[in-house]
Amino acid sequence: MKSNKQQLRKQCLTRRQSLSKKQQQAFSAVIFNILQRYLDQHYAQGVQILCYRSLSDEVDTTAMFQMRSNDQYYAPVTQKNTAMHWLSCDAKTVWKTGALNVLEPIGGQCWQAGTIPSIVLCPVVGFDAAGSRIGMGKGCFDRWLAQNKQYFDSVIGLAFDCQRCPEIAVEAHDVPLDAVITEEGWMKCPNT
Repeated sequence: MKSNKQQLRKQCLTRRQSLSKKQQQAFSAVIFNILQRYLDQHYAQGVQILCYRSLSDEVDTTAMFQMRSNDQYYAPVTQKNTAMHWLSCDAKTVWKTGALNVLEPIGGQCWQAGTIPSIVLCPVVGFDAAGSRIGMGKGCFDRWLAQNKQYFDSVIGLAFDCQRCPEIAVEAHDVPLDAVITEEGWMKCPNT
């Protein structure tokens, strides 16, 4: 199973990296327009949004942290042992490069399940129609989601359509996505 995932990860990363910066920017804008419509339709009163900060070839999440004023935003902080927690962030947040070479907030309140709904936006290396996801291979998101998924309305993957796979072998620790948004549209996964 691991070799299948490793091979798929390599193929998906190659396809993702083959997109030009112009394509990545255009596709990211489409993805966030779709996400914006979803949030407006389902969470008009506001939502807690837990969203990763993107690497250079991922769906660009920079705009996510500037979207809607009635939402609360959180970004992950990952330790060297890949344990993860989430801190609140806003326009005044100071960012630093963390243990996994990703921007992380300095300071901020730690996320806790609250009185308003919460969603998680996950980074994706590869995905399939069942909502199975391949990440970078560290297991940070899967471990954290396994402990906290019950607190979320939705776990949504953000990816480019070129990262779609025919089928991903699932391991016991994998947490499926509820939906995936690509530049081709919204894909609801059957596990919801």
